[in-house]
Amino acid sequence: MLRAFTHLIIGWLLVALVGGMADVLGLSLMLPATSAVVLAHAAFSRERELVWGLAVAVALGYIEDLHQGAPVGVLSLSFAISFLVLHWAAGRIAVRGWSMRALVSLMAVALIDTITVTLLFVLADPLSIRSEALWPMLLGLRWHALATVLVAPPVWSLLQRTFTVFRLDAQTPSELHLDVR
Repeated sequence: MLRAFTHLIIGWLLVALVGGMADVLGLSLMLPATSAVVLAHAAFSRERELVWGLAVAVALGYIEDLHQGAPVGVLSLSFAISFLVLHWAAGRIAVRGWSMRALVSLMAVALIDTITVTLLFVLADPLSIRSEALWPMLLGLRWHALATVLVAPPVWSLLQRTFTVFRLDAQTPSELHLDVR
């Protein structure tokens, strides 16, 4: 549970940081999806509790829904489905090195974006969204993916170092004690 909470807090802080820095610096290009990197890390980390990982996915999706102004629930559902696919892939793919971290994060952001765009097209009429307004968004997704791939290794390293410093990588509760010497 502590690992899931840590993923959620770091994901929320990164979403706020990226959004705040973009506003301060006046950036209007596609920004990196740091929450997709956090989601990929949660799926590929030693966390084997599917329930806690899914809770992190839904909560991160909800934070992104609120941050981006998307219809509430669209990104939550996208993150949840993406987490399930990534969790399944985690049992088949070994993530070692910066290039694999970037590739797994690319897979995460591609899944999230594909599911989100599909949901928005399907729900365009019920949500009173003009589907013509969604087409230009598709062209910008390549920049979104590129930005995410570029920040994936440092964000992944931040998560790894945080878990190591706070000893959240321990396998059993007995390994969680602190050495006080």
